[in-house]
Amino acid sequence: MTKIGSCTVLFNPDASVISNVESYAPCMDVCVVVDNSIKKNEVSTYFKENPAYVYIDMQKNCGIGAALNTGIAYLDSKDMDFVLTMDQDSIFPTKDYPKIYQLIEKYKDTYSLMGLNVNEVDLSKEIQDVPYWITSGNFVKISDFNQAGKMNEDLFIDYVDFDLGYRFRQSNLKICCLSEYCIEHTIGNPIDIHFLGKTFHALNHAPIRYYYRYRNAYYLYHYVDKEFFKKEYHREMFQSLIKLLFFEKHRKAKLKMIKKGIQDAKHKRLGSF
Repeated sequence: MTKIGSCTVLFNPDASVISNVESYAPCMDVCVVVDNSIKKNEVSTYFKENPAYVYIDMQKNCGIGAALNTGIAYLDSKDMDFVLTMDQDSIFPTKDYPKIYQLIEKYKDTYSLMGLNVNEVDLSKEIQDVPYWITSGNFVKISDFNQAGKMNEDLFIDYVDFDLGYRFRQSNLKICCLSEYCIEHTIGNPIDIHFLGKTFHALNHAPIRYYYRYRNAYYLYHYVDKEFFKKEYHREMFQSLIKLLFFEKHRKAKLKMIKKGIQDAKHKRLGSF
């Protein structure tokens, strides 16, 4: 039987995070919670004192890559085969887990990363091949994760998942989406835009997140692989930027951070801001 542990990263969590993690923890062989919070709160205390969880305190915000690498290394030491990586605020489809587990057993020798769908269900295919997938809701084969080179901690946050997909591709490891099952996951603080009878979304991130998004997108496109990262790079530089300029607030602060991010990328300055 395939042994699966989970790794959930905390960052200044609110109380709803407890019920999120508790919903899928009983499905896991080991449930790891890695805390990137600078100031701890009652949620951190709950996981630290609850013996049902392995609580790892990073002591500071080390970034999503370092937190996941730490949690996955622990699960590897406990002989887990796969890790479920989860953001703290993502909602897992717990009732579907027996069927999800069957798919993991079915495809574990073909795919190194199997991601759940996000916010919508596609019944057209049982699985579909993808070049990369977002971090939350991923079942990652730990041995292949180690082979591909783990998370790039220098990116800190944003595009860590796309970079992982790139290194899986370089190692000839396959990634798929389990189309029929999805997590509920929110990216940014989205704004709905209604235009010509259609609805679009602006991400509406905080300024610091735009720093990381544009820095890392620019760096990966210009210094790692233009072809692989082309779609995401152009989405940031054109689609997302246009939406920001016309529909988001605090544009001056956000544009200042975008400029700083691109400048740092040009000089290959990565890590924490």
